[in-house]
Amino acid sequence: MADDGVAIDADDALWPLILEELGYARRPPQFERRTPLYGSMVVPDDRSLIAAGELVELVPMSSLPREVARRYADGRSTYLVREMDGSTSLATFRRNVQYEADLVEVQADSGAYIVQRTPVLGVTRLFTPTNTIEWTGYRWTARPNARTQTERLQPFLPQVKPGVLAGLLELAVHWLSPGRAGATLVLPGDHGPDGLDLQQSTVAPPLSVKLRHHYPALLAALSQTDLATLIDPSGAVRRLGVGLYSTPEADAEVGSHWGGSGQDRIWGMRHRSAARYTYDQPGAVAVVVSEDGPVTVFSRGKPLSKCAAGLVPAEVAATPAPATPA
Repeated sequence: MADDGVAIDADDALWPLILEELGYARRPPQFERRTPLYGSMVVPDDRSLIAAGELVELVPMSSLPREVARRYADGRSTYLVREMDGSTSLATFRRNVQYEADLVEVQADSGAYIVQRTPVLGVTRLFTPTNTIEWTGYRWTARPNARTQTERLQPFLPQVKPGVLAGLLELAVHWLSPGRAGATLVLPGDHGPDGLDLQQSTVAPPLSVKLRHHYPALLAALSQTDLATLIDPSGAVRRLGVGLYSTPEADAEVGSHWGGSGQDRIWGMRHRSAARYTYDQPGAVAVVVSEDGPVTVFSRGKPLSKCAAGLVPAEVAATPAPATPA
């Protein structure tokens, strides 16, 4: 991990358990030429899985050898739990908690460091309070979770309400990106319909980016929708299939900022449209999700931050924006 520049934000006492669990998840013993799934949780002294409420039941496993106890942890609904006092139990969840969005939520609620060998492609990953760390097969990578990104970006986007920014990033980073659903989420700010082509758009039902239980519906719809999605200042989803258009000045400025046609070959149409639109409408914000995973936040024609699977997020190069009058 050190060679790849990846650090685990954990107390020294937790390191041996976390590294042991990561090592096992990467290379679990095969049975009849099948590689089993796996999941485990390392719980700090001052935290507890009971914080997950009625979602989970803990089954004592300390009487079993660890190699036997691990056979019951499937990384979908059951996880081996290791405590700092040496005790072991099995967390049996009353619903599947195998997806990134589920595990980010459980990690935030419980404080546990969660190791998982994924059901798809057998990727080994670790969920920490700030990052998702993954073994790609040849190197370790780290990407901030939505909560970390919100804290970094909020000073640069004072025009966006904190709850709305948090919801936008959670939807984009932990739902749309893992689902490989390309999308552009736009908050027009006080510009109204300027720069928006609503002619072919459809009115959205009363869904909000601030409500987590609305995310599956938004993921399903955005997986089948082209163009941009319009979000109002309260976080309500207003329209899908919105076109973005720009001025010649924006076209010239964005092309210059990104190095002209060479950079155009790197950035997709969603990125260029979002950059041009936010250049023309300085109070607007656009969150772009690429079909291959990266999530980029645009303001004033420039990418503020990029959070991508397999990439360290780009540093915010701008100066924090002045606070807007109440």
